[in-house]
Amino acid sequence: MKSNYFYKTMAVAAAALCTLSAMAKRPRVIDNPECMANSTDNTLTVTRIELSDTATVVSFHAKYKPGWWIRLSRSTVLVDDAGRRYATRCGIGIGLSKRFTMPKSGEADFKVSFEPMPLSTRYIDMIEGPNDYKIWGIHERGEKPLGKDATAITPDTALQIADEAVFFRRGTGVVRGRFAGKHPTIINHYGYNAIMHTETPKVFEVAYDGTFTATLPVECPTLDYLNNDNSKYYFYLCAGDTIDVTINEDNTVSYADGTRHQRLLTLLSNYSPDMSLDYHHMNTLADSLTFADYSKAIVSGTEQRMAFANYLIGKYGLDTEEAHLLRTITCMRCCMFISWFKENDTDTTATSDMNPANYAFMRHMGLEDLTCFSLPFELYFLQNRYEYCKPIAYKRIPGKPANRLEWADDSRRMAIDEAIFGLGHPSKLLQLIWLNEEYYTRAVYDKDPERGSTLIDSRRQLLVSPFLRARLDSLQRRLDSRAKATYALPKGRAADAFNAIVKPYRGKTVIVDFWATTCGPCVAEIEASRRLRDSIAAMPGVELVFITNERQTSDKSYKEFTEKYLNGEESYRIPYDDWLRFMALFKFNGIPHKEIVTPDGRIANMEPPQLYHGEYALREIKRMARKLRK
Repeated sequence: MKSNYFYKTMAVAAAALCTLSAMAKRPRVIDNPECMANSTDNTLTVTRIELSDTATVVSFHAKYKPGWWIRLSRSTVLVDDAGRRYATRCGIGIGLSKRFTMPKSGEADFKVSFEPMPLSTRYIDMIEGPNDYKIWGIHERGEKPLGKDATAITPDTALQIADEAVFFRRGTGVVRGRFAGKHPTIINHYGYNAIMHTETPKVFEVAYDGTFTATLPVECPTLDYLNNDNSKYYFYLCAGDTIDVTINEDNTVSYADGTRHQRLLTLLSNYSPDMSLDYHHMNTLADSLTFADYSKAIVSGTEQRMAFANYLIGKYGLDTEEAHLLRTITCMRCCMFISWFKENDTDTTATSDMNPANYAFMRHMGLEDLTCFSLPFELYFLQNRYEYCKPIAYKRIPGKPANRLEWADDSRRMAIDEAIFGLGHPSKLLQLIWLNEEYYTRAVYDKDPERGSTLIDSRRQLLVSPFLRARLDSLQRRLDSRAKATYALPKGRAADAFNAIVKPYRGKTVIVDFWATTCGPCVAEIEASRRLRDSIAAMPGVELVFITNERQTSDKSYKEFTEKYLNGEESYRIPYDDWLRFMALFKFNGIPHKEIVTPDGRIANMEPPQLYHGEYALREIKRMARKLRK
């Protein structure tokens, strides 16, 4: 017979087990959480999170066009405070990896069950894939931030680089890669060069076993990426470096141990956080605010994005140099909106976009820090925005309406630049504008080489950077050598494919127009140039040839568009891989893009006019054709 002590002990244990069981079944619920960033354009909003010891259930509200579909991948994961990943189990009200058609209301609710996360998790990232839905930093309202609790939009001054002699070292770096699963036939590199404002895209063949070797020119430590369709594989290279990467079957990237800035590269390649401001939101604000208020919105948005950068730095354990790079990326991408302006603002009030005070936020980018040169993509586009933004590019015409402007000369540009940055010398952006090779070739050297040389001489004296001054010298030597007006294409697969297209027109000057139906400016130019093209067709020694590709122009849209706008004209639709090879051959990334083939099959060093320029374009084409016949 058991003693009373035994029964009392068992009763206490049973009570304890019941208590633990009850506690285990009590989930933690977060209603209407906030997030740090949402890449879904708010198509998906998290409305509730239930954390328990058996599952983590996330409730979503979807808002999209009625009859259109969305899809949430089965490979979606949650990431906790420590960076651990939790896989999906099932969808509730939605089939994972299946199309979900939106109802007539355009709104729907569903849930997704994930593996159980710790109940103490404070910040949750939902990652569908490198190029798919991501909702960052989902947290309870009022939760203390992870990482550095600061939103200052100035990168770390202690890490800024100023010694050009150490920083700039030209050479090549190598990315050796291997696709673990299904692989493309080629990958490409856009080759944006912010220093010379040129594009030198390259393609690299992927071998039958999924391996590739990408040898890339670098002028300084460079953070950039290789591209496969919409997937980006980031690298950080200095002259002489070789790094090894593996692209896994799920398209994530693994870097060999010891790779410089490995954690930052992994974050950028596998999670692709968007550090820029929301384009659609800023577009809406541009239509409703004065420029002064719009510039304040840029500052506010940049502070929010910097808080997001600090969150990523803390959560993914970036070291100090990686953190500095990510903060610099954030500052530069957020300032890419400087080209917005309102035509009807006057130049006499603080609301005017011509008022340099409205651009004071640009002082926080750290452009005197050489780190910005490590980011060719960001610096290339930021330079372009600055070159053509209204106050730096134009000046008012005295006695004319407020919206009548003319192109500003260098003295005007330097005055505005000084008012914005207050450096006592031209900013890095203005110095880079003076290295824009396209400007000299298009506007000066083609027509008046002597004037172009004089302009370069005057700008050389104003360049503060010895490195940029040396690059301007090399640019002038290259421009002076353009006395050879034509060149032969280098032998290879790309040249063979191109020559096969233009060979039937040998004996004529051929204008080749690269375009696509998905390119708005391309479509607009073709639609507006019918009369001009009729005039070109009547010229016996000139042929206009249009080339597009299968990826950016579907078979249906190609047939419909050519039948309506290019009926009877010379038009080709080529495989996308050949298109990428042509981009590398002629060094262009954007379209529309044009090349001129001489009657003997060489390529002319000339800038063809835009077709919508009408009579001016016709005169220029006639002038070029006469010159090439000599």
